Amino acid sequence: MVDGESLLRSARRRFGTSERRIDRSSENRIKEWVLFDGNRERVATGLLAAVFVLLLVMGGLWPIEYQELLSETTMVQTVFDTLLSGTILLVSIVVSIAAVGISQELTSLGDQSERVDTTIDFQAEIEDHGIVDVSPARPGKFTAVVLRSIKQRAHELQELDGNAGAEYRHEVDRLQSDIRKNTEEVLTTLSRVPNGSTDELLTGLNYDSSWQLHQSRRILTKYDDRLTAEERAVIEDIMDTLHKLMVCREYFKTLYYKLELSDLTTTLLTVSLPIIVFITYVLLALDSGLFPDVSLFGYTPLTVFISFAYTIALAPYAVLTSYVLRAATVTKLTPEEGPFVLDADRETAYDREE
Repeated sequence: MVDGESLLRSARRRFGTSERRIDRSSENRIKEWVLFDGNRERVATGLLAAVFVLLLVMGGLWPIEYQELLSETTMVQTVFDTLLSGTILLVSIVVSIAAVGISQELTSLGDQSERVDTTIDFQAEIEDHGIVDVSPARPGKFTAVVLRSIKQRAHELQELDGNAGAEYRHEVDRLQSDIRKNTEEVLTTLSRVPNGSTDELLTGLNYDSSWQLHQSRRILTKYDDRLTAEERAVIEDIMDTLHKLMVCREYFKTLYYKLELSDLTTTLLTVSLPIIVFITYVLLALDSGLFPDVSLFGYTPLTVFISFAYTIALAPYAVLTSYVLRAATVTKLTPEEGPFVLDADRETAYDREE
């Protein structure tokens, strides 16, 4: 996976300080790195390092009790036996999930043709809409083209001199301001994203299209009889383009999950085989009991060896945790689909009526 500062930076901007949002203050830099920015292998390594340090600290604070605990060879072997069985089971589960994902790709020629045609037809709709002559092949560039079209149409709507009144003008100004702000944030992030990275698939997820679609529909319904034909056409065009943006964002998010699952499976399989061999060695070493009875700063060779071995044995679980953390966070922070607004900081007309 690509480890860049741009990964989900725009998504974090959207999620400010509410319960569903991530605070971007300096005290949350570690949290941001673990959840978003960090390379998943490095995050897993960081988790393992924290476990190893914690075990050593425990051994330093309670050296006698900890040494006696580790001296119980049968109990320690039981722990490593459990970790060995768990690692094998974990690999089997992940491989099974990956196999299910692969099986969805093993379809007939007709199904494959339909899927490709659907994607091409969607790009053709963007082109027929006059947004661009030929839609970009890069996900990031495609998102940028659609966002610029929404921004341009919102500006055109604001410039139209209609007779719908001051309240209508206020609603349009709110919509145009929100579109401009969101678009500039996403386009700024996209300018830093390297082509071909997973960043391209995620940078558009922070765009608040749900509220904008709701606001557009509300303006069109509330002021329908006072709108000119040109104003109505522009609003409908904004709604249609927002709908297309939502569709392609969900599709890009699906592609992201497929790539994450592929990377998780590859990394887990690469890590698990050496770990299984290592745990087997640990069990044999414990059974021999050949550890010198010396101590340095309160630590014996047995204490350091068991702490290190236990940390290494947790590597497959750390890898799984690092990947699931980011995927689950993306899912939790981007649940909006369609005109439904789940952001507590966003006010709708119905909120004011309560």
